Amino acid sequence: MDHDARNFSRTALHGSVLAVLLLFAANATSAQEHKWDTDIVRDTFGYGPGTPSDVAWDELEQGCGARDCIPSIDEPKFVPAGAADFLAEEDIVMAIELAGEARAYPVAILNYHEIVNDEIAGRPVAVTYCPLCGSGLVFERRFEKGPVEFGVSGLLRKNDLVLYDRATESLWQQITGRAFAGPMRGQELKVLPVAMTRWGTWRAAHPGTRVLSTDTGFDRPYADKTPYGDYDSNERLLFPVALDERLHPKTVVYGVETGDNSYAVTEDTLQAAENIEQAGDPGVAWELTGAGEVRARRLDTGEPLVAHRMFWFAWYSFHVDTQLYNGQRGE
Repeated sequence: MDHDARNFSRTALHGSVLAVLLLFAANATSAQEHKWDTDIVRDTFGYGPGTPSDVAWDELEQGCGARDCIPSIDEPKFVPAGAADFLAEEDIVMAIELAGEARAYPVAILNYHEIVNDEIAGRPVAVTYCPLCGSGLVFERRFEKGPVEFGVSGLLRKNDLVLYDRATESLWQQITGRAFAGPMRGQELKVLPVAMTRWGTWRAAHPGTRVLSTDTGFDRPYADKTPYGDYDSNERLLFPVALDERLHPKTVVYGVETGDNSYAVTEDTLQAAENIEQAGDPGVAWELTGAGEVRARRLDTGEPLVAHRMFWFAWYSFHVDTQLYNGQRGE
């Protein structure tokens, strides 16, 4: 990875974020009408209609002008919990504990980077967050030949972040963790449990946690914790997708997959009940812990499942047959 790609200017990043905001303003301009000087699929990755892919190429949308327009953090620094004075108690963090080592990644930072290539307790991980889908997933970033770095491709599918790996330049869907094009096509990344919770809740349960520092090597306005405005609460999407109107599209849900089945529960319902048994075959038991972690397991075998937190529209886009528990019934 060259120096220029790692160090995009403040103007470049602001341009991509502001473009998103301007697209929403009064619906004056559609995202599909925006033209870029560089076609990332063709000019950067060398892919096209003749390239084998598990998804139709016309499903991909270009979200910014170039690969790495939103720069990943590849050499993360951390501070003790007591030194994270840039965080408020109610701020959302992606938090993970591996082998007794706890870390927190503020969404206020991830909004501007989307990927952190890190190593926890000797285990290489990619911490990924898509602001448009509200989806935070952590993957093990090790291939057969060793650890690899992931970057932001500049592409979106169903509004979701498309990652690329810097070893093979394969394209990966964040929500599924699956490569759909390139040498790694058909491979799936190992997903690791992660909590998306309030900073105060995580810190109380893990006082020794380390926190991703704002000293990222990039000049970004991390104090602006809402660079996407009211996107998290309004009904607008950057690109249209099929919607399920049982819930507001930006309702926060947790989802799991087991075999050919998928299940979802709303965050509000889970917070109110803390423990839920969602009927089905096999059905899912949900638990909200005091640290803000959501644990799930199969009802029949007790097998643990990795729960993913994101907006309802995003979960439904990739799991159209999902069974939804909204506090009244499973469907």
